[in-house]
Amino acid sequence: MNGNTTFFVKAAEQKITWRDIFSNVFKKHTKEDGERLFMAGTAYTTPHESRMLSEWRKPWLFAYVALFGLVFIGLMLAMRAITPQTVYVIPLVFVGSLIMPLAVLLLMWEMNIPRNIPIYAVLGMFFVGGGLSLIFTFLVLGIPSLDNLFASGSQWAALAEEPTKLAALCVFLWKPKYKYVLNGILIGAAIGAGFAAIETMDYALFRGGDMNSVLIMRGLLAPGGHVIWAALYGGALAMAKGGEKLQAKHFADKEFLAYFGIAFALHFAYNYGGFYLYVFRISPGMAITLKHILLVVVAWIAMLRLIKKGVLECMRIPQAIAPVSSEAQVPMDASSKTINLRGLSGMYTGSVFTAQDGKLVFGRDVRRVNIVFPPSTPGISSVHCEISYRNGLIYLTDKNSSHGTFLEDGTRLTPEQPYPLPRRSGFYLASRENMFEIE
Repeated sequence: MNGNTTFFVKAAEQKITWRDIFSNVFKKHTKEDGERLFMAGTAYTTPHESRMLSEWRKPWLFAYVALFGLVFIGLMLAMRAITPQTVYVIPLVFVGSLIMPLAVLLLMWEMNIPRNIPIYAVLGMFFVGGGLSLIFTFLVLGIPSLDNLFASGSQWAALAEEPTKLAALCVFLWKPKYKYVLNGILIGAAIGAGFAAIETMDYALFRGGDMNSVLIMRGLLAPGGHVIWAALYGGALAMAKGGEKLQAKHFADKEFLAYFGIAFALHFAYNYGGFYLYVFRISPGMAITLKHILLVVVAWIAMLRLIKKGVLECMRIPQAIAPVSSEAQVPMDASSKTINLRGLSGMYTGSVFTAQDGKLVFGRDVRRVNIVFPPSTPGISSVHCEISYRNGLIYLTDKNSSHGTFLEDGTRLTPEQPYPLPRRSGFYLASRENMFEIE
């Protein structure tokens, strides 16, 4: 699983955290890593569902983009302070409005485990979806009967903007091929990011106030704004529709209604006056308050919960459809709980085992195991470990072995505690000389 085994084990137990997701950010990445990322998603490079877990890598590119963008903004602000020339205004407004929504969007793109949406399609959704949602918003704001309501307070902007972003989202999400929760999160993030970037440009250039303060405040708060709000109900709507075309019944789904309600409430509270306990004052007219911080935290807690559902969904799909090697000893019966296993090192290198009763047991005792090691094999116990199939997942359990059972990244299993294993993940008994892989 290319170092992701522990991540998927925790995902199966719904225990992943943002720390687990961001753990690759500070690792060294090569030019080839970036090229592999940008090639993903085309008809020629989208992995088969049985391989998507093994080919996915944890996000890292988004952090580089955010860092370089912030450095660029800092340089433009410095140049504006040094010289009165207005030539720096255009790149400052463009990058200042774009960079944080784009960074969050890239994070959701990298988290899209199916790797079935190419970056050029994401950028198309960003520009077209963001533009459409703004057009829809202007049409709604122009309805005469709603004028007084919208004029009574900015909090009512959520009443116009969230449904119109949802409408733009549906333009892309209606296709059956976008069937994963993580697809919906990504498409929603693209719509929200496009909306946020264009709206920030409008505020910075045409709404009055200090341009620099607008860009700083909206940039810092962008990760908890339109991008996340739209991503929340985008993922929930994808969860409701699955592999179907988008239909009216999907909007009545309880999960979708809950996440749409969360997004609406967050937007309403963000714009609602009051609770002005300042945390960071940017200018006399602008400040980030404790309210803003709490709303960002709540949004990302809700997003993590949705991502957990999306990762678990991807883990279950390969379990059901992974192809069987032609070298398997017993043909696969689609109605059985079949496990296919390949030896990667040691005496069983290249051997393929198939269990149609849903269990494989490893060890030296020929009476109690079905993958037998010679008595002289170092580190192997009489009954060392077992693999079993339950509730749509494959579990690996150490049977109190003396020298341990390990995941491929070196994590030692707690005895008698089942660990879920995705397809294409490896493990070993006692040492890497006894390595196996789930097919």
